[in-house]
Amino acid sequence: MKKLGLSTAMLAAVTVVAVYGVLVYGFPQIGVPLGGFVASLGRTSPCGRVDALGGLSRHVLWVRGGGRIASSMRLLQDDSSGYHLWSTSRGQYWVPADSDDVLPVLLSQQEQRIYGPLRTGDVVLDCGAHVGVYTREALRAGASLVIAIEPAPDNVECLRRNFAPEIRAGRVIVYPKGVWNKEDKLVLHTVAGNSAGDSFIFREPGKGIEVPLTTIDILVGELKLPRITMIKMDIKGCEREALAGAANTCRAQKPRLAIVCEHLPDDPEQIPAIVRGFRPDYTVRCNDCSMRGGRIRPEVQLFE
Repeated sequence: MKKLGLSTAMLAAVTVVAVYGVLVYGFPQIGVPLGGFVASLGRTSPCGRVDALGGLSRHVLWVRGGGRIASSMRLLQDDSSGYHLWSTSRGQYWVPADSDDVLPVLLSQQEQRIYGPLRTGDVVLDCGAHVGVYTREALRAGASLVIAIEPAPDNVECLRRNFAPEIRAGRVIVYPKGVWNKEDKLVLHTVAGNSAGDSFIFREPGKGIEVPLTTIDILVGELKLPRITMIKMDIKGCEREALAGAANTCRAQKPRLAIVCEHLPDDPEQIPAIVRGFRPDYTVRCNDCSMRGGRIRPEVQLFE
Protein backbone atom coordinates (compact mmCIF):
# COMPACT_ATOMS: atom_id res chain seq x y z
CA MET A 1 0.00 0.00 0.00
CA LYS A 2 1.43 3.33 -1.05
CA LYS A 3 2.15 5.77 1.81
CA LEU A 4 0.46 9.13 1.62
CA GLY A 5 2.61 12.18 2.29
CA LEU A 6 2.46 15.94 2.07
CA SER A 7 4.77 17.83 -0.24
CA THR A 8 6.66 20.77 1.25
CA ALA A 9 4.39 23.20 -0.59
CA MET A 10 1.22 21.47 0.58
CA LEU A 11 2.48 21.30 4.16
CA ALA A 12 3.26 25.00 4.05
CA ALA A 13 -0.23 25.74 2.71
CA VAL A 14 -1.87 23.66 5.45
CA THR A 15 0.23 25.47 8.07
CA VAL A 16 -0.78 28.90 6.73
CA VAL A 17 -4.47 27.99 6.79
CA ALA A 18 -4.17 26.57 10.31
CA VAL A 19 -2.46 29.69 11.65
CA TYR A 20 -5.04 31.86 9.89
CA GLY A 21 -7.76 29.90 11.68
CA VAL A 22 -6.07 30.48 15.03
CA LEU A 23 -5.68 34.17 14.22
CA VAL A 24 -9.36 34.61 13.32
CA TYR A 25 -10.32 32.69 16.46
CA GLY A 26 -8.20 35.00 18.56
CA PHE A 27 -9.02 38.26 16.77
CA PRO A 28 -12.33 37.87 14.86
CA GLN A 29 -12.61 41.66 14.68
CA ILE A 30 -9.62 42.12 12.36
CA GLY A 31 -11.55 41.02 9.28
CA VAL A 32 -8.49 40.04 7.23
CA PRO A 33 -9.43 37.64 4.40
CA LEU A 34 -7.27 34.57 3.85
CA GLY A 35 -5.84 36.04 0.65
CA GLY A 36 -4.84 39.20 2.48
CA PHE A 37 -3.28 37.17 5.26
CA VAL A 38 -1.18 35.18 2.80
CA ALA A 39 -0.12 38.41 1.09
CA SER A 40 0.89 39.89 4.43
CA LEU A 41 3.36 37.06 4.91
CA GLY A 42 5.41 38.57 2.12
CA ARG A 43 5.58 41.89 3.99
CA THR A 44 6.91 40.72 7.33
CA SER A 45 10.41 42.23 7.26
CA PRO A 46 12.49 41.49 9.22
CA CYS A 47 10.50 38.31 10.00
CA GLY A 48 10.64 35.32 7.74
CA ARG A 49 7.41 33.53 6.98
CA VAL A 50 8.05 30.67 9.38
CA ASP A 51 8.82 33.07 12.23
CA ALA A 52 5.76 35.16 11.38
CA LEU A 53 3.46 32.14 11.49
CA GLY A 54 4.88 30.92 14.78
CA GLY A 55 4.87 34.42 16.26
CA LEU A 56 1.25 35.02 15.33
CA SER A 57 0.13 31.72 16.86
CA ARG A 58 2.07 32.46 20.03
CA HIS A 59 0.56 35.94 20.27
CA VAL A 60 -3.02 34.71 19.90
CA LEU A 61 -2.48 32.01 22.52
CA TRP A 62 -1.14 34.38 25.17
CA VAL A 63 -3.87 36.95 24.49
CA ARG A 64 -6.54 34.28 24.91
CA GLY A 65 -4.80 32.63 27.86
CA GLY A 66 -4.97 35.60 30.22
CA GLY A 67 -8.66 35.08 30.95
CA ARG A 68 -8.15 31.42 31.78
CA ILE A 69 -5.36 32.24 34.24
CA ALA A 70 -7.38 35.08 35.80
CA SER A 71 -10.35 32.77 36.42
CA SER A 72 -8.24 30.50 38.63
CA MET A 73 -6.47 33.22 40.66
CA ARG A 74 -7.21 33.67 44.37
CA LEU A 75 -6.48 36.72 46.49
CA LEU A 76 -4.53 35.54 49.54
CA GLN A 77 -3.69 38.84 51.22
CA ASP A 78 -4.69 42.49 50.94
CA ASP A 79 -1.85 44.52 52.42
CA SER A 80 -2.99 47.93 53.65
CA SER A 81 0.25 49.46 52.36
CA GLY A 82 -1.00 48.96 48.79
CA TYR A 83 -0.10 45.43 47.70
CA HIS A 84 -2.04 42.25 46.92
CA LEU A 85 -0.74 38.68 47.21
CA TRP A 86 -2.25 36.37 44.59
CA SER A 87 -2.19 32.61 44.23
CA THR A 88 -1.98 31.68 40.54
CA SER A 89 -1.44 28.57 38.46
CA ARG A 90 2.17 29.74 38.04
CA GLY A 91 2.94 30.54 41.67
CA GLN A 92 2.25 33.27 44.23
CA TYR A 93 2.92 36.91 43.43
CA TRP A 94 2.74 40.21 45.22
CA VAL A 95 1.58 42.99 42.88
CA PRO A 96 0.70 46.67 43.38
CA ALA A 97 -2.96 46.72 44.39
CA ASP A 98 -4.05 48.73 41.34
CA SER A 99 -2.43 46.30 38.87
CA ASP A 100 -4.24 43.03 39.60
CA ASP A 101 -5.56 42.73 36.04
CA VAL A 102 -2.05 42.92 34.54
CA LEU A 103 -0.73 39.81 36.28
CA PRO A 104 -2.66 37.11 34.34
CA VAL A 105 -1.65 38.68 31.02
CA LEU A 106 2.03 38.62 31.98
CA LEU A 107 1.75 35.04 33.21
CA SER A 108 0.10 34.00 29.94
CA GLN A 109 3.01 35.54 28.03
CA GLN A 110 5.39 33.40 30.06
CA GLU A 111 3.37 30.28 29.28
CA GLN A 112 3.96 30.96 25.59
CA ARG A 113 7.65 31.84 26.16
CA ILE A 114 7.45 35.05 24.19
CA TYR A 115 11.02 35.88 25.26
CA GLY A 116 12.37 32.60 23.92
CA PRO A 117 14.11 29.65 25.56
CA LEU A 118 16.13 29.74 28.78
CA ARG A 119 18.98 27.41 29.71
CA THR A 120 20.38 25.76 32.79
CA GLY A 121 23.18 27.87 34.25
CA ASP A 122 22.10 31.11 32.57
CA VAL A 123 23.13 34.44 34.09
CA VAL A 124 20.18 36.65 33.18
CA LEU A 125 19.59 40.40 33.11
CA ASP A 126 15.83 40.91 33.40
CA CYS A 127 15.47 44.54 32.26
CA GLY A 128 12.01 45.74 33.14
CA ALA A 129 11.50 42.98 35.68
CA HIS A 130 8.18 44.41 37.00
CA VAL A 131 7.12 41.95 39.77
CA GLY A 132 9.27 39.10 38.48
CA VAL A 133 7.25 36.77 36.26
CA TYR A 134 10.19 36.36 33.85
CA THR A 135 12.67 36.21 36.71
CA ARG A 136 10.75 33.23 38.09
CA GLU A 137 10.67 31.51 34.70
CA ALA A 138 14.43 31.90 34.45
CA LEU A 139 14.92 30.37 37.89
CA ARG A 140 12.61 27.47 37.02
CA ALA A 141 14.67 26.85 33.89
CA GLY A 142 17.81 26.53 36.00
CA ALA A 143 19.36 30.00 35.79
CA SER A 144 22.22 30.33 38.27
CA LEU A 145 21.66 34.07 38.77
CA VAL A 146 19.03 36.62 37.74
CA ILE A 147 19.48 40.38 38.05
CA ALA A 148 15.95 41.81 38.31
CA ILE A 149 16.36 45.37 37.04
CA GLU A 150 13.39 47.59 37.87
CA PRO A 151 13.16 51.34 38.54
CA ALA A 152 9.56 51.68 39.87
CA PRO A 153 9.55 51.65 43.71
CA ASP A 154 6.24 49.76 44.03
CA ASN A 155 7.44 47.03 41.69
CA VAL A 156 10.79 46.85 43.51
CA GLU A 157 8.95 46.22 46.78
CA CYS A 158 7.02 43.38 45.13
CA LEU A 159 10.24 41.87 43.77
CA ARG A 160 11.77 41.86 47.23
CA ARG A 161 8.70 40.12 48.64
CA ASN A 162 8.34 37.65 45.76
CA PHE A 163 11.97 36.52 45.83
CA ALA A 164 13.02 36.87 49.47
CA PRO A 165 14.36 33.26 49.67
CA GLU A 166 16.18 33.53 46.33
CA ILE A 167 17.70 36.88 47.32
CA ARG A 168 19.01 35.34 50.55
CA ALA A 169 20.39 32.40 48.59
CA GLY A 170 22.20 34.69 46.14
CA ARG A 171 20.22 33.55 43.07
CA VAL A 172 18.39 36.88 42.59
CA ILE A 173 19.71 40.43 42.85
CA VAL A 174 17.08 43.19 42.80
CA TYR A 175 18.61 46.24 41.11
CA PRO A 176 16.42 49.33 41.73
CA LYS A 177 17.42 51.46 38.74
CA GLY A 178 16.49 51.85 35.13
CA VAL A 179 18.88 51.03 32.29
CA TRP A 180 19.82 53.77 29.82
CA ASN A 181 22.74 54.93 27.66
CA LYS A 182 24.42 56.81 30.55
CA GLU A 183 24.12 57.37 34.28
CA ASP A 184 21.29 59.83 34.84
CA LYS A 185 18.11 60.68 36.73
CA LEU A 186 14.84 60.92 34.82
CA VAL A 187 11.14 61.11 35.57
CA LEU A 188 9.47 57.71 35.35
CA HIS A 189 5.91 58.28 34.13
CA THR A 190 3.63 55.82 35.90
CA VAL A 191 0.38 54.49 34.45
CA ALA A 192 -2.68 54.23 36.68
CA GLY A 193 -3.89 50.64 36.87
CA ASN A 194 -0.88 49.19 35.04
CA SER A 195 2.42 49.17 36.89
CA ALA A 196 3.92 47.23 33.96
CA GLY A 197 3.41 50.23 31.69
CA ASP A 198 5.70 52.75 33.42
CA SER A 199 8.00 54.55 30.97
CA PHE A 200 10.67 57.22 30.77
CA ILE A 201 9.52 58.11 27.24
CA PHE A 202 5.75 57.72 27.02
CA ARG A 203 3.51 59.94 29.12
CA GLU A 204 0.02 58.81 30.03
CA PRO A 205 -2.40 60.15 32.66
CA GLY A 206 -0.82 59.43 36.02
CA LYS A 207 2.01 60.65 38.16
CA GLY A 208 5.76 60.76 37.71
CA ILE A 209 8.68 60.08 40.00
CA GLU A 210 12.37 60.81 39.49
CA VAL A 211 14.50 57.67 39.60
CA PRO A 212 18.15 56.82 38.89
CA LEU A 213 19.39 55.15 35.72
CA THR A 214 22.62 53.44 34.77
CA THR A 215 24.01 51.42 31.86
CA ILE A 216 24.23 47.68 31.55
CA ASP A 217 27.99 47.96 31.04
CA ILE A 218 28.36 49.86 34.33
CA LEU A 219 25.98 47.50 36.14
CA VAL A 220 27.95 44.42 35.03
CA GLY A 221 31.17 45.93 36.36
CA GLU A 222 29.61 47.27 39.56
CA LEU A 223 28.13 43.88 40.52
CA LYS A 224 31.23 42.00 39.32
CA LEU A 225 28.99 39.66 37.40
CA PRO A 226 30.18 36.46 35.73
CA ARG A 227 29.60 35.99 32.01
CA ILE A 228 26.14 37.30 31.01
CA THR A 229 24.34 34.73 28.87
CA MET A 230 20.86 36.25 28.49
CA ILE A 231 19.42 39.78 28.43
CA LYS A 232 15.67 40.37 28.25
CA MET A 233 14.39 43.92 27.65
CA ASP A 234 10.80 45.10 27.92
CA ILE A 235 11.26 48.70 28.99
CA LYS A 236 8.53 50.64 27.20
CA GLY A 237 10.36 52.45 24.43
CA CYS A 238 13.77 52.70 26.09
CA GLU A 239 15.22 49.60 24.46
CA ARG A 240 17.45 51.51 22.03
CA GLU A 241 19.05 53.61 24.76
CA ALA A 242 19.55 50.58 26.98
CA LEU A 243 21.16 48.63 24.13
CA ALA A 244 23.56 51.52 23.52
CA GLY A 245 24.56 51.22 27.16
CA ALA A 246 25.19 47.48 26.72
CA ALA A 247 27.58 47.80 23.77
CA ASN A 248 30.71 46.56 25.55
CA THR A 249 28.90 43.64 27.18
CA CYS A 250 27.41 42.54 23.87
CA ARG A 251 30.72 42.86 22.00
CA ALA A 252 32.76 40.98 24.61
CA GLN A 253 30.28 38.31 25.73
CA LYS A 254 27.61 38.04 23.01
CA PRO A 255 24.72 37.18 25.35
CA ARG A 256 21.45 36.00 23.84
CA LEU A 257 18.96 38.86 23.65
CA ALA A 258 15.16 39.04 23.82
CA ILE A 259 14.15 42.59 22.91
CA VAL A 260 10.61 43.93 22.75
CA CYS A 261 10.22 45.91 19.51
CA GLU A 262 6.57 46.99 19.64
CA HIS A 263 6.89 50.45 21.17
CA LEU A 264 8.27 52.65 18.38
CA PRO A 265 7.20 52.35 14.72
CA ASP A 266 10.66 51.56 13.34
CA ASP A 267 11.86 49.39 16.23
CA PRO A 268 11.74 46.17 14.14
CA GLU A 269 14.33 47.66 11.78
CA GLN A 270 16.35 49.86 14.12
CA ILE A 271 16.88 47.39 16.97
CA PRO A 272 18.56 44.74 14.75
CA ALA A 273 20.71 47.49 13.23
CA ILE A 274 21.90 48.53 16.70
CA VAL A 275 22.61 44.95 17.79
CA ARG A 276 24.49 44.05 14.61
CA GLY A 277 26.45 47.26 14.98
CA PHE A 278 27.99 45.64 18.06
CA ARG A 279 28.55 42.27 16.42
CA PRO A 280 27.59 41.46 12.83
CA ASP A 281 27.47 37.74 13.71
CA TYR A 282 24.25 38.14 15.72
CA THR A 283 21.32 36.36 14.08
CA VAL A 284 17.75 37.59 14.57
CA ARG A 285 14.35 35.95 14.51
CA CYS A 286 10.88 37.07 15.51
CA ASN A 287 9.22 35.21 18.37
CA ASP A 288 5.99 37.14 18.97
CA CYS A 289 4.06 38.90 16.20
CA SER A 290 0.74 40.71 15.92
CA MET A 291 -1.54 41.85 13.10
CA ARG A 292 -1.84 45.62 12.71
CA GLY A 293 -3.69 47.19 9.84
CA GLY A 294 -3.58 43.96 7.85
CA ARG A 295 0.19 43.65 8.26
CA ILE A 296 2.26 41.31 10.44
CA ARG A 297 4.49 43.16 12.88
CA PRO A 298 7.11 41.62 15.19
CA GLU A 299 6.75 42.45 18.87
CA VAL A 300 9.65 40.44 20.33
CA GLN A 301 12.93 39.78 18.50
CA LEU A 302 15.46 37.18 19.61
CA PHE A 303 19.20 37.55 18.93
CA GLU A 304 21.84 34.86 19.23
